[in-house]
Amino acid sequence: MFYEIIYTVLCALFVGLLFWVDRMRRKTKKNEEAYKEKIALLENKLQLNSMNLDNLLVMLVGLHEFGMSATGIISKEELTQSVMDVACRLIHSEAGSLMLIDKDDNELYIAASRGIPADIAASTRIRIGEDIAGKVAQTCKPIFVEDIESDVRFKRSNSAERYKSKSFISVPLRAKSRVVGVLNINAPREVKSFEDRDVRLLTILADQAAVTLENIELYNNLQDFYFEMIQTLARVIDAKDSYTYDHADRARHYARLIAEKMHLPQAIVRHVEYAALMHDIGKIGIEEQILRKPGKLTDEEVEIIKKHPTIGNKIISPITFLAPVAPMVLYHQEWYDGTGYPEGLAGEEIPLGSRIVAEIDAYDAMTSDRPYRKALSKEYAFSELRKGSGSQFDPQVVTVFINILKDENIIIN
Repeated sequence: MFYEIIYTVLCALFVGLLFWVDRMRRKTKKNEEAYKEKIALLENKLQLNSMNLDNLLVMLVGLHEFGMSATGIISKEELTQSVMDVACRLIHSEAGSLMLIDKDDNELYIAASRGIPADIAASTRIRIGEDIAGKVAQTCKPIFVEDIESDVRFKRSNSAERYKSKSFISVPLRAKSRVVGVLNINAPREVKSFEDRDVRLLTILADQAAVTLENIELYNNLQDFYFEMIQTLARVIDAKDSYTYDHADRARHYARLIAEKMHLPQAIVRHVEYAALMHDIGKIGIEEQILRKPGKLTDEEVEIIKKHPTIGNKIISPITFLAPVAPMVLYHQEWYDGTGYPEGLAGEEIPLGSRIVAEIDAYDAMTSDRPYRKALSKEYAFSELRKGSGSQFDPQVVTVFINILKDENIIIN
């Protein structure tokens, strides 16, 4: 009896133990599944965070690249289009606009756009304080529009239905405490809203663009000041050497046309223009009686005249902003075949700006009254340019200049 009781108790314990083991096994399996789900969720979250980090890195690299490239831009048109392209690329957008403030009319106009019909971009004008962009310009705060068609703040000009998406964000271009424009970017078609990260990135880009725009404006104002100063100096030379009256202005005019026809960068065009204005500045150091002598110059006087490019270089070279112009002035009397002065340079050794100025200078000298003769005919000057192609003048510059003279109907054959 005693053993039966013991046996029954042991059996009960064994059954209970089996039940407990099975329960623990099922619990462990359930926990394993839960852990697996958690691990899967963590893996998905980690992958998503990694993708977001990669996207953020791409955006930051894009901002950095824009910052690096913008330092070399001196054209407002080039900068605004660059900002537009970078913004659309960062947000994966197909459309947007960059608007600047017209100070005279107190209105915003589209300076650059993407994915917007040309007629809309050209005709859109928004007063400060009106419409979405106008309010952003007034308040200096970004505005997100979820649905263009239903937002009462959006200007109705039949443009809503022509937008590629119904939502967009508008952020101000801030330079210090002043708003200079507004950046509008449409949301990608597959995205209904912008993330905070997108807004921050666009704000950084817009602020960077605003500072660069201000720098370009300051640079252009400074260049205008320099240009006026150089024109004044050139007219001082013209006044001293009477036959060259307005010579510098004519030289500047043709220098710009030739440089542009040769598709030179705008900065180089400006330098060539300065060189054309200032190529005779060295004549300040030449005695007036030699410059105005009505008869033939002596050999000694010719040698004195030949010093004017070197004198001009000495005057210009210490001025930092004119440093690229100084060599053009120094070598504007060199001949393409190497027989010119002061150093006898030939061909490509001669700066292109000098080759351009040399031809303009020769043409204008032939077609102007000199102390010892009257002006020669333009037809004769034209034939002399052709005759000197490859010897005195760069053949390419001769061809370009002759085509310009034909376009202006100065020569007809």
